[in-house]
Amino acid sequence: MNLWLFIGRLNPPHIWHTWIIRKALSENDKVLVLLWTPLIPDDNNPFDFNFRKKLILKVFSENNLNILELKDHSSDLVWIKNIIQIIESNYKEFNNITFYAWDFENDSAYNVIKEFEAEFNKYNIEYVLRSRKDSFINYEWKKHEISATNVRNALNDWNLELVEKFCDKEIFEELLKNS
Repeated sequence: MNLWLFIGRLNPPHIWHTWIIRKALSENDKVLVLLWTPLIPDDNNPFDFNFRKKLILKVFSENNLNILELKDHSSDLVWIKNIIQIIESNYKEFNNITFYAWDFENDSAYNVIKEFEAEFNKYNIEYVLRSRKDSFINYEWKKHEISATNVRNALNDWNLELVEKFCDKEIFEELLKNS
């Protein structure tokens, strides 16, 4: 059986995040999204785990999707061991993991997993890598890179038309309620 793994901050989730999850749900037995939570909340991570999970569940049901929290750690090796512990605790029957990296050129989760891949010795790991280079939306005659940073900036600027373009309708509506 195949477990599909996506690790990200998703702070907040945008249309590429939900595209990835939708694709994973259509192709795999189980999908695990680990929402990476920083040690100390900051302006780049304004939404807590529960709110980000709620946003994702506005778009998806929990039938074969599991969303769990992954706390950050100053040690990459400890962080990796925490991921393995989560998998072993929740998915004993799985030995194949497909790890999806959306921005593999800059994806710190992907880079750390590759560095410590030997720690996943019980698993066959496959990687699905996508480049972020061509991930743009057009708005007001400009190309805007699809990123959580740009969603947060549009929210801070109260540019709701741009936020709406970056997010699924259900996420956009929930963000509006909480802004």
